[in-house]
Amino acid sequence: MRILLTGSSSGVGFHLWNMLSGGEHELYIIDRDDVDLDYPENIQSHHVPEVDMLINCAGHDLGGKVMFHEHKFEHWQKVINCNLISAMRITQLAIEKNNNLIVVNMTSTNNDHYWPGDLVYSLSKVALENFATMIKYEYPTSTIKEVRLGLTKTKFNQNRHKLNHRPIDDLYNQPHLLPEDVAVKIKEFLSSDDAFIRIAP
Repeated sequence: MRILLTGSSSGVGFHLWNMLSGGEHELYIIDRDDVDLDYPENIQSHHVPEVDMLINCAGHDLGGKVMFHEHKFEHWQKVINCNLISAMRITQLAIEKNNNLIVVNMTSTNNDHYWPGDLVYSLSKVALENFATMIKYEYPTSTIKEVRLGLTKTKFNQNRHKLNHRPIDDLYNQPHLLPEDVAVKIKEFLSSDDAFIRIAP
């Protein structure tokens, strides 16, 4: 199977890339060396090969974990761009080349329950879920799969505060997942007939 994976440079995406590469699959990646997903207008057709499966794994929460009025526009715009608009653009280019595409979207357990201080990130993930539902209506031969992921120990929180140098609270003093364990479950899910998996601590 030909698979295109975004977000392979760190976290869950990195471990998933390690597990899928060098095996039975022909794996392609989009990382920051190819195109910065904070700027979806730069995503061109040549960045997206014809594949059987697209895994939209890239995402961040730059400047987040604050009340909405404190979240700088230039930061939350990049969150929406990366988490939603770039995923939409890549899906558009991939499904244009293959109407039978399998689309796998990484969402969040924030889709189940909203926690104040995560407005933009949560919105991007809820919108991604609904976007996928609409894709299925427009392209009934496509397959939509969703991974709804809970708190996982990656550089996500560190990257959240990398530009405004706010103190970083230790999110991981509560129950959490490890990215390598999550990647194992996702790999199993990819080959299953299931359309949805919720992975939470």
